[in-house]
Amino acid sequence: MNALTNLRTLFGWTTSPEPEFLRFKAAAGDFPPLAPNSANAAMIAELLKKDPKQVTWDEIQAGQIALVVVMPLDTLQARFGSLSDEYEAVTSARPFMQGAFQNPPKTIEGWRAGVISLMEDLAQFRRAKLMFERIRSTIGMLFGFPLIALVLFSFWHSLNYPPPLWNSVVFAGFAGAGFSVLSRLYALSWSARLISQLEDAQAFKKGLVINCILSLAEGVIAACVIYLLFTSGLMTGDLFPAFNPSKDPADNAFIKLITQEPKLPIDMAKLLLWAFIAGFAERLVPDKLSQLAGEASVAQKK
Repeated sequence: MNALTNLRTLFGWTTSPEPEFLRFKAAAGDFPPLAPNSANAAMIAELLKKDPKQVTWDEIQAGQIALVVVMPLDTLQARFGSLSDEYEAVTSARPFMQGAFQNPPKTIEGWRAGVISLMEDLAQFRRAKLMFERIRSTIGMLFGFPLIALVLFSFWHSLNYPPPLWNSVVFAGFAGAGFSVLSRLYALSWSARLISQLEDAQAFKKGLVINCILSLAEGVIAACVIYLLFTSGLMTGDLFPAFNPSKDPADNAFIKLITQEPKLPIDMAKLLLWAFIAGFAERLVPDKLSQLAGEASVAQKK
């Protein structure tokens, strides 16, 4: 495999077919040869001569299907059983549940047709799973690497040029939302139910990207709202930051609002931590706002 293929395998974008090809090559020697006038005989002969590092999954599948014709009955039955177990493990359902195919088959032609059907279905599942892992890894790197770079750059930049408080709050919310996005992205596990969504890979990828971007925007908004909750006095206590009045000479309430300073370094730490949590926990701020709305409604009725 070349360097690009090695890199793809490392990040889960593809799986090397070399081990499977070596197993296929060993098994091919145990079966009777195909008829010389068979269309598949030349294909099998050419495939077996190939460098294992240059063989593709589709070529291996074609070779396996071609060999089904010469498999003896006991081998077909064993292969059918192993493929059925693999199918059940992948899909959490037994094959041929709709009754369109007799399970188990009664004739050798039925065994061959069943083995070929299972091989094609499992190949489809494998391709879909690889596509899913490729999309997930690509989006993860698309958001993960820039997020790490942004965090490191912002930390380095703030040592020499301290940012305004609102800038730090927004950034903490953004970082929290980014961490949440990455956590949910890699918690998204493969399921056979995703095959229907992966039929349009570009739409699936765009949907994930849009969802991630909206989560980042929601995290930034949540961090700004939680800052307002702190400065308005609606959330007070030892767990929350305390602020000194703004020292800005401007006679503007909004400027004074965004230029308030935490009283102590511990208050600054609390503010940034809560802004990060607001970005990470998507329900924190909406639940608090719903609670405040409920309290306001009750107070109006009194």
